[in-house]
Order: sequence, then C-alpha cells, then structure tokens
Amino acid sequence: MDITSLQMLGAYGFLGAVFADFEKNKVSVDVLASSEVSISVTLDKKQKENDIEKLRDDLSNFAEVELHRERAIFTLITDVSRSSDVLATVFASFSMHGIQVEMMSQGASKVNISFITTQY
Repeated sequence: MDITSLQMLGAYGFLGAVFADFEKNKVSVDVLASSEVSISVTLDKKQKENDIEKLRDDLSNFAEVELHRERAIFTLITDVSRSSDVLATVFASFSMHGIQVEMMSQGASKVNISFITTQY
C-alpha cells in the first residue's frame, strides 16, 4: 500500500494520524518505508479484506492511497560490515533475473534488509 500526501511535508503528527487509522481498522504492517511525502507498507496476507477497504477509505480523507497486490518480500540477513558488497551482489542477481525492486526497507539493527518485488 502506498500512501502519498503533500500534507506530510514538514508536518508533525501525520504519521500518528496514519497509524491511528491502521489501529482503528485492526490492520497490521509487515514492512515499512517512508519519504518526505509518502509511506509504503506491506500488509499481512491474513488481514480481512473488509478491514483493508475501510482503512483505505479512512486514509483517502487526507492522502492518495494505492493498493498493490501480488507482491513478494525477500529479506536479506547480513553482517552490517559487509552489507554494501552483499547488496551489490543481490542487485546484480535481481537484474540478471529481471526482478524489479519496488520498495526497500532496512531494519533498525542494520542486519536485515527487505525487498518488495512484483511476485516472481
């Protein structure tokens, strides 16, 4: 799910409002990435479709929301001191196999990096 809004730019409390809607609709997030004006998340497949649609409606009050289906998550666990070398190898392999990365997220521990791709 991609959530985009210029209201995010330089604003405080925007993420709180977004995730309050996630809580209200009982929708959990697996992977998250954000920028100045957008938030991208993956949702657990076990979520109820009705809850996701209600969330989408709520978020649409203050942001553009796109829901993407048929995606895969690849998670790489690596030694942080070798992450650049490992990432170079991973991207070369993705490129060789025609796999397009749509989203990346690095965990706070810096040892796990998740890639979201069209389902392969």
